Amino acid sequence: MFRKGYVFDDVLLVPKKTHLASRKDADIGVELKGLGRLSVPVISANTQWCTEDRMAMEMARMGGLGIVHRMCSIEDQVAFVHAVKSAPVSQREPDFAPTLDSQGRLKVGGSIGIVDDYLQRAAGLAACDVDFLTLDIAHGHSTHAIAAIANVKERLGDIPIVAGNVATPEGVLDLAKAGASVIKVGIGPGSVCTTRSVTGAGVPQLTAILECAAAAREAGVSIIADGGIRSSGDIVKALAAGAHAVMLGRMLAGTDESAAQLLEVSGKRFKLTRGFVTFGTNLELKRLQGQKITEEQLLRYVPEGIEACFEYAGPLRAYLYQLIGGVQSGFSYCGASDYQQLLERHEFIEVSVQTSQESRPHALDAAKHPIDYKAEVLSHD
Repeated sequence: MFRKGYVFDDVLLVPKKTHLASRKDADIGVELKGLGRLSVPVISANTQWCTEDRMAMEMARMGGLGIVHRMCSIEDQVAFVHAVKSAPVSQREPDFAPTLDSQGRLKVGGSIGIVDDYLQRAAGLAACDVDFLTLDIAHGHSTHAIAAIANVKERLGDIPIVAGNVATPEGVLDLAKAGASVIKVGIGPGSVCTTRSVTGAGVPQLTAILECAAAAREAGVSIIADGGIRSSGDIVKALAAGAHAVMLGRMLAGTDESAAQLLEVSGKRFKLTRGFVTFGTNLELKRLQGQKITEEQLLRYVPEGIEACFEYAGPLRAYLYQLIGGVQSGFSYCGASDYQQLLERHEFIEVSVQTSQESRPHALDAAKHPIDYKAEVLSHD
């Protein structure tokens, strides 16, 4: 039996009457259960090539959030979090309030796994005042993930937990029941992820968000759309579908503040990224800890990510400001002055492949394929 699923490019948002005098009047802020309010609904990905201390600092200053990756020792991860918590706020954008804790410090999350040292890692992060934990594995709808959430809750009490990744309502409900406040939605849509190709599993991202958002409302939790987003328009679609925020990795990887490696090739600058499980989380952690990795372990590992180079994008502040402007314009086109109105007033329309092509800039197409007027005339002689 088959059912149809949709990705962001399969739909457009129908323009509605707006009462906003300027796109800057749109309040794109959101409230995430346990995490508080974000004036910008964007979270930097907890990957080793995206979020360390610099990215997390700037994201919080701009009104978003950062989650420090776990592909390092506990000591290094704790140091990253401590650097964020002790950094000056220095608000960068007057239109968007920075994301602060009750003591006026920048907020930051820390990522943990579900095996080996995850409880020690969680305890270390909690001891340095991390604001929430992200229990993050490729297939989050598992009994092991559910048990790990319960173990963390038992050991650390009421610390908020973001858990994932899932792509079904059942996954949302089970993780929420286990104690997660926020659920990450997305199986395989990431730009450097090959999970769908390798495993054949996944749900088209827009459909996953729509279905998981309904379950989240039922459970009283929030969801983050993780993966598949390539533009500010996709962010608006994700929010309209019910996501409370989006997680970005590739789109932020080229900025100065990302943890990706900066390269220069023929005078042009790039940043090198790789899929979260390219080498394997467990194997990478073992390597970082100085443990020997056997040939047998490498032979048995099936990668679900790729390496990629992205063009250098400059300072995060300038890049994010442009992205935010696009999201605000999207709210305006939907006739929405805030997130709640976006949920109430949006209307999706399914489009054809030709419409998707029409939606992209195509003014240069004629220049690439000029018409041979002489040949046209001769053919009719």
